[in-house]
Amino acid sequence: MSPAEPATASGAPEIDLRTVLRRRADVRYRVIEGEAVVVLQEAAEVLVLNETASRLLDLADGETPLADLVETLLAEYDVTPEVLGVDLVDGARELAAAGLLEVAAVPEVSP
Repeated sequence: MSPAEPATASGAPEIDLRTVLRRRADVRYRVIEGEAVVVLQEAAEVLVLNETASRLLDLADGETPLADLVETLLAEYDVTPEVLGVDLVDGARELAAAGLLEVAAVPEVSP
């Protein structure tokens, strides 16, 4: 982690709506009936994600901040932008903790 990345108490980079995420290079997945079957090659693990987590994994392109993904997902889910934003950040943190996503870019924080 570079010194410019804000971090949580655990040392993991902080994830918020400004964060850009990408799938880790060793993650392979296929969506089957709305759920992602994920293979973590380095850990030799297989995980199954629900439809919402699958969609987030699919959209994490390393270029788009989570705030823009909220706009994309609003057309797909019947939820308010505020609730979707909180759920998206929580889901992104869970997928990062599971080793599926990593931070591609952390926005600069103004002093």
